[in-house]
Amino acid sequence: MSLYVAESGFDYGLKTSGLIDHNSTYTWMAWIDLVSDTNSYGHIWSALGDSSDAWQNADWIGTDSDGTTLRWGGALSGTDEAFTGSSLSIGSPVHVALVRASSTSLSAYLNGSSAGSTVTINITGRANTAREQLGMLNTLNCPVRLTAMKCWQAALTAEEIAAEMRSIRPVRFADLHSWHPAIASVLADALKDFSGNGRHWVATGSPSVQTQTPPVSWGSPVVRIGWPVVTAQYARPTSDVSAGTWTASSGSDLFAMLDETTANDTDYIVTTGTSTCEVALGTMSDPAISSGHIVRYRLSATSGGITVRLRQGTTTIATWTHASAPTSLTTYEQTLTGGEADSITDYSALRLQFEAT
Repeated sequence: MSLYVAESGFDYGLKTSGLIDHNSTYTWMAWIDLVSDTNSYGHIWSALGDSSDAWQNADWIGTDSDGTTLRWGGALSGTDEAFTGSSLSIGSPVHVALVRASSTSLSAYLNGSSAGSTVTINITGRANTAREQLGMLNTLNCPVRLTAMKCWQAALTAEEIAAEMRSIRPVRFADLHSWHPAIASVLADALKDFSGNGRHWVATGSPSVQTQTPPVSWGSPVVRIGWPVVTAQYARPTSDVSAGTWTASSGSDLFAMLDETTANDTDYIVTTGTSTCEVALGTMSDPAISSGHIVRYRLSATSGGITVRLRQGTTTIATWTHASAPTSLTTYEQTLTGGEADSITDYSALRLQFEAT
């Protein structure tokens, strides 16, 4: 089922409390399908800086004057900027997202990809959000069915948007503002916020629930929204942070001995006493998941032990202690726990530290 709003200009969803801050970074998204073509401007979702239905201080995503072309924009004190993208087909579900990354950046996404130009009108000083509306703005309705509405008080990346569109349940819970699955057969449940924040939509007029046409499948083997895309990232040593008494088997750079794509035992780093060295790792993007973080290294010792630490700057993320290190070179693959992975906040500041004990 889906929440159906704006069959007329009097049937829409409304919030006047628990609102997103539309002057700060945010992301709003949903699966939508147009029910009919009004041959006029329409608005799927909007956040208003006015106490009544008005566009003069709003952000919005909806349709252009032809009733089907995707359109998004923002306004400050009656001055607005808007752009258009692809035409939407009646009765064909698509995923849309609106992302405010700054006071001069408002972008739209269609099916996980950029929908077109970024709105750059500066909304600094705009009135605080007073209303959110679903299906209407400035009395211009957009007859649409919606499912999996999600909102964050943060600007999600393109990768995060692509991940979210494949799941009815939020993948990212950090900064989650509200989540409306809108798949219930009862209107009150379709309007309900399941994020735990109690930011429910209120029915104005007569919104309803309907079966989507065609129905969206959330991963069934018959029809799929999209196959998950997994992109592996590798961070190898790129520079020395500290050397201690560790030395390189050739040259002077420790990292150059450790940056192979496959293990090469002809170059290495070594120390003859207790000492600590640290190398910086290459920059990665935040994968927005807590699994699949693996640290690989290869070591041996004639005596004593070696402790390996993954660090973010001066903060230790994970530690692996080899109190009695193997006497022959041995490869270790260490998988971070979900908590350890989630504690990484800057993927450009990761380091590996080796301490001979």
